[in-house]
Amino acid sequence: MAKNLRGDLQVASANRLVDGMVVFLDAAAQWTDRLDRADVARDEKAAERLLERARAESATVVDPFLVAVTEDGAGRIEPLSLREKIRAAGLTFAAIAAESVRYA
Repeated sequence: MAKNLRGDLQVASANRLVDGMVVFLDAAAQWTDRLDRADVARDEKAAERLLERARAESATVVDPFLVAVTEDGAGRIEPLSLREKIRAAGLTFAAIAAESVRYA
């Protein structure tokens, strides 16, 4: 059975222009690198509004889009797809992270 990667819960994500870091839109319409601070859309209409807000706040990011997430009983959110789990975890090599900080 295929996974439904669309999901009911969604967050807005993009990559920051200055350093390419993955960011998420929070409730104050600010881009944050912390998934736990992302504004979560809980239905389709809220997701549409969230994406519109993300596009309106896109001066410092590249191509905002929605990411399907799940939420556990403690309120922790996690992306559904492996690709988005990797993106949310951040850079995977310390050397690459050091270089991105150096040029930021």
